[in-house]
Amino acid sequence: PGGANLNERNPLRLNVGFLLNKNVGYSRNFEFEVPHTVVDGDLEVSNLTGTLHATRTGQGVYMRGKLTAHAPVECVRCLDEVDQTLTAKIDELFVYPPQEDVEPELTISEEATLNLDPILRELFILDIPIQVVCREDCKGLCPVCGENRNEQHCEHPEEDIDPRMAVLKSLLD
Repeated sequence: PGGANLNERNPLRLNVGFLLNKNVGYSRNFEFEVPHTVVDGDLEVSNLTGTLHATRTGQGVYMRGKLTAHAPVECVRCLDEVDQTLTAKIDELFVYPPQEDVEPELTISEEATLNLDPILRELFILDIPIQVVCREDCKGLCPVCGENRNEQHCEHPEEDIDPRMAVLKSLLD
């Protein structure tokens, strides 16, 4: 089946009214090629790409597919910005008409709009590694002056060592 057009202003709000008017089993693809967008108000991503396959069911619309995007995150060692690839695998039933016993992010509004923002934000954030490093051999920040040790070598005099810790210092030497 052919692809459906995305809303230019908000590509994560899908108008699925045409699907809801079709028989059970009808399906359509949603192709994503979005250069830049903000997911759910606070997660900036670029190069959002992928395909979601939407199928009309008796309960609403079943959405399945994979989206990838790039997001800027900080290296935990040197604090430089790193471009992290994020992946979201969607495999959800979005209920229509809205029901009180179903999570709001898994419902289709009365206006036949399916909002991917909350679920996509959750999946992308869960895909961010806990400790992102810009590269394996990242040297981090200098503990004395705070300079990035990947960019320059610091020449600091030895710190005065507490005499009680001198024995431990000798173990490092």
